[in-house]
Amino acid sequence: MKANLTHYRKIFNDVERRDKVSLYLLHGSETYIMERMAERIATTIVPDDLKAFNYTVAYGSEMKVDEFLATASSFPFLSDCRVLVLKELEKLRGSWKRLIAYCEKPVPSSVVIFMYNPFDGGRGKARDSKEFEKLLSVVGRTGTEIAFERLTDADVRKWVVQEAKSARVELDAEAADALVLSVGDDLFDLKNEIGKLSLLYDGRRAGVADLAAVIGSYRLNAVRDLIASIEPGREGRTLAILHRIIRSGAEQPAGIIYQLTRHFLDLLKASEGVGQGGYRYDRARRSARAFSAREIVVWLENLRRAELLLKTSSFPEEALLVGVFVHSFQGAYVEYPLMAA
Repeated sequence: MKANLTHYRKIFNDVERRDKVSLYLLHGSETYIMERMAERIATTIVPDDLKAFNYTVAYGSEMKVDEFLATASSFPFLSDCRVLVLKELEKLRGSWKRLIAYCEKPVPSSVVIFMYNPFDGGRGKARDSKEFEKLLSVVGRTGTEIAFERLTDADVRKWVVQEAKSARVELDAEAADALVLSVGDDLFDLKNEIGKLSLLYDGRRAGVADLAAVIGSYRLNAVRDLIASIEPGREGRTLAILHRIIRSGAEQPAGIIYQLTRHFLDLLKASEGVGQGGYRYDRARRSARAFSAREIVVWLENLRRAELLLKTSSFPEEALLVGVFVHSFQGAYVEYPLMAA
């Protein structure tokens, strides 16, 4: 399930309108917006000139639970409240039991913000913590918990346009689409590229051609060229482009699979007449004409299997991707025994 920008605007407005609480549990895979929420809560509670004394940031893999809780239980310095942020709670090596016990009766003069992301870098769910479920239950009674799902593809592009505008750069829909296609949908990475754009195009418009000055022409066009080449009868050209991308390191295999999956999902929707128009939908509708519905489904299923194998096996990545492409061009499904042999 994914969220949209309107959903997050409402969450930020709700948090600002509510009275301060002593516990916040922010959890989910949209870490960029989660980080912004933690910052927003902290800045409304602790003045900048007192942050050195009353603002603590710790990380689950490094934190000593006893020290963290001792700080949370201490009196703030020249202030009514202190803020403690515990990032990467999923990597906690200490005692969950003591954290949960603290959350049963939190100290009113401290605001503790927990941040928990149960997903690995490939977006698969990597952790299933019973302790987290207990913490979630307790904070649900004594504080506020907020889930952060990743943005929809459409809203990632809207976000890119809005962020670029805030950075005094005007991007049209095609340029925003090219940026996401090249960089991916991680908002941290996109924010970084927008920052680079703002240095070169401050107060100006930046189109697709201008993005190459920041991203690099090969990286910008690599996956775009790969996707554009995928049509029946062009197998040799497609495999040659795939080989160059992998060998050059322009895109990681997981990124290629993600971008291709999104592309074929767009084609499937367009072939069924699902969409709201616009540049991206029109492009998908034109591309979908080269495939039957079954061919699109075969691509999607093979990409799904490749993603699973990428996470769970040591099969050579290039051979795995080549296998997906060859099978998909032939209209055949990749079989696990064959791939794992």
